[in-house]
Amino acid sequence: MTDAAHYLPPGLAEGLSEYWEGANLFMPRAAAELGEKMMKIRVCSCLLVALLLVTAAPVGLAAPLPYADVPSDHWAYADIEKVTDAGLFQGVDAVNFGVGQTMTRAQFVTALVRLFGWETVTPETPTFSDCADPNRWFYSAVETAYANGALPPYATTFRPLDPITREEMATMIVRALGYTTLAGRMSASQLPFTDVTTNQGYIAVAYDLGIVNGYASGLFKPNQAATREQAAAVLGRLYDKYSASSRQVSRTGYTLLTVPSPEATAETAIPTTPLEPFSDLYDALKAQRAAGTDMSQVAVVLTDGGIVTTVQGSRIVSSKSISKAEVEAYLEDRDTNVYYSDTYQCAYLTAEESGGRTVTVWYQDEQGMQAKLLLCRLFGVNAYVLEE
Repeated sequence: MTDAAHYLPPGLAEGLSEYWEGANLFMPRAAAELGEKMMKIRVCSCLLVALLLVTAAPVGLAAPLPYADVPSDHWAYADIEKVTDAGLFQGVDAVNFGVGQTMTRAQFVTALVRLFGWETVTPETPTFSDCADPNRWFYSAVETAYANGALPPYATTFRPLDPITREEMATMIVRALGYTTLAGRMSASQLPFTDVTTNQGYIAVAYDLGIVNGYASGLFKPNQAATREQAAAVLGRLYDKYSASSRQVSRTGYTLLTVPSPEATAETAIPTTPLEPFSDLYDALKAQRAAGTDMSQVAVVLTDGGIVTTVQGSRIVSSKSISKAEVEAYLEDRDTNVYYSDTYQCAYLTAEESGGRTVTVWYQDEQGMQAKLLLCRLFGVNAYVLEE
């Protein structure tokens, strides 16, 4: 090894030697030896300069956005940075984000599909008459959004190149979350806006979840076309909540949120005792926030088990809580029928027992628990307690 190599950190000299040997240069031995020494000195010097520059660089400084039309003091800078880094948005050209330009319905639905990470759907038969060309850049995104419930099932046209309105953004997002039933329940709720006359439930849910806001004038401006930066702000808020993680904690040190199950009655076709009913959980979370509670210090209590109700004829024989192990014992029975309620976001099973008795068990499965945890995160609650 030459003296020049001693300028390098351990391990780098060997790499440079291999690099020089791999150059396949042919020259007299003396010239080769001299050239080798000079080359190593030059390379070492360059490496040292590079290392000094790297170590001298300020730590923690983020690279500026690659958009000439988004200055660092723009109100939506952080949101645009977020959706760009997440791969939800691209610029309108090589250097511009398109600040002030309206967001089309096709552009918005494309970003929405990216956010939820849905598997691409490209049917041979188009759903919408104005999105019939599979070669258009938005065809698969529109079809994927439709397949995942983000678009109404009764529509025959999509209007891909029309600007998306603020009302349409809220509606698409709530549908994409699977909260259509919840929006129907909220359709008569009181909104702080005086200009919302259609899709009230969808806007109410999006507002309650902190995804959309109104104006200081008390208006929502539902028919106003959204700009690209406004759409970035809306999807940026949703991205933060949707991509957050839930963590299991102990009961100590948190404001515990418990949502009781309804009592079993013989008035329904089957006893309805879902664990943490979805709409009740929604109301409880909303009430906590309205009361000024620090939602980061709230932990929702979820039941890791179930409630079994036995019915004979039209009479309830018994109704009680059971453990997770007891639920699993019922699930192993080949005569058990398993169902899932989208309304309550809870699984249940039914089984026939001797003596003409029917057993119904509402229990916590993975799908139901994840749906509840997502709702909690949308309200800013990331902690949960799991107990039987």
